[in-house]
Parts: sequence; structure tokens; C-alpha cells
Amino acid sequence: MNTVNNNILEYITDKYAPICVILYGSYADGSNDPDSDFDALAVTASGKPYHDTSIIDGVRLDLFVYPAAHFEGGTDWEEIVQIYHGRVALDRDGFGKRLMAGVKEYVDNLPGKSPEDIAAGLGWCEKMLARAGRGDPEGRFRWHWLLIDSLEIYFDALGERYWGPKKALLRMEREHPRALELYSAALGSLDYEALERWIEYIRTVST
Repeated sequence: MNTVNNNILEYITDKYAPICVILYGSYADGSNDPDSDFDALAVTASGKPYHDTSIIDGVRLDLFVYPAAHFEGGTDWEEIVQIYHGRVALDRDGFGKRLMAGVKEYVDNLPGKSPEDIAAGLGWCEKMLARAGRGDPEGRFRWHWLLIDSLEIYFDALGERYWGPKKALLRMEREHPRALELYSAALGSLDYEALERWIEYIRTVST
């Protein structure tokens, strides 16, 4: 573990005396860059939920702190679903391991989007595409809105869970290069035909 990780973990342990710490996001998988937040979840023996956004060694924390009691009597797994791709950095009594196992079981058993849901998402894309072509300020707003939300709709059409833009784009680079090519072209300009091609590609995936 590098110096930054060690210093941040030292800060977390000194301040919160956690039962467990789970890292997720770019510092967990090694894809962090100078602008990355340090994403983590810590569980404490007592206290109240807290969101710590302190800056440690020039790195901003995105640390969610929960008391152990928060997970008693039924856990809202969706609330902490972001740890699915995480790793346990500290675990005093197996609490972190149990949380990771619970999130994994929850996510792995989620049903995919129904054909009706996917069709509704595609219909929304087509409606927004028509409005984006107006060329006025509202149209430009809808253009950018469509670019953002269509990425998740694309993964819905594939039958895969959307884990946010960073993981989505990396997955496209590895496994769906044509999709990345079309999406990048639509992102990189205000070319209506490029946006049309991207939405048409989602349509072909969904059929």
C-alpha cells in the first residue's frame, strides 16, 4: 500500500477507531489520478452516520462513516452498493467481510431491467434526441442530458449493471470498442449526426 493510502488510513483509524474500513473506487483498484477522491466506508462501534470530506495529503476524502448499529435489523444494501468492487483494508472482527458478502449476494441476485423498462429508456432517448436538435438553449441542455443518461441506458440494454461513468467507459474500451467509438464521437462535438448514430447503436443493442 502506498504512502498516501497509509496516511489516510492512519487518519481514519486515529479519528474513528473503526471496526472495519472498506476502500472502493479508484484508490481501491489502482486507477486513481491526481484529481481522484479517496472513496471509503468505515464502520464504528458507536456514534452517528457521518460523511467526512477532509483533505489529507492533498487528497479529498469521500468517506462514509456508519455505526455498527446502522446495519442491524436489516441492511439497506443499495445504500452501500458502491463497495461491491471494493476491498477490505481493515477488519477487526469480520464485519467488513460480512458487509462485502451481503452486498455481493444482493447485487448478484438483482433482476435485470425488463424489456418494457429498456423500451421505455430507448423511447426517452429518441424523444430527447428530437428535442436536442432544436439548436436553442433548451435543446443544448437536453443534448448534454441525453449524453449523460444514455450511457446508463446503453448498459441497461446490454443487461449489465451501470457502475458509473469511469467503470462504464473502461468496460467499453475493453469489451465494446464500437460503442466507445460512437459515444466518444457524440461527446466530442455538437454534431447531431454523431448523436443520432450513438442512439441508433443503443437501439440495435436493445433489439
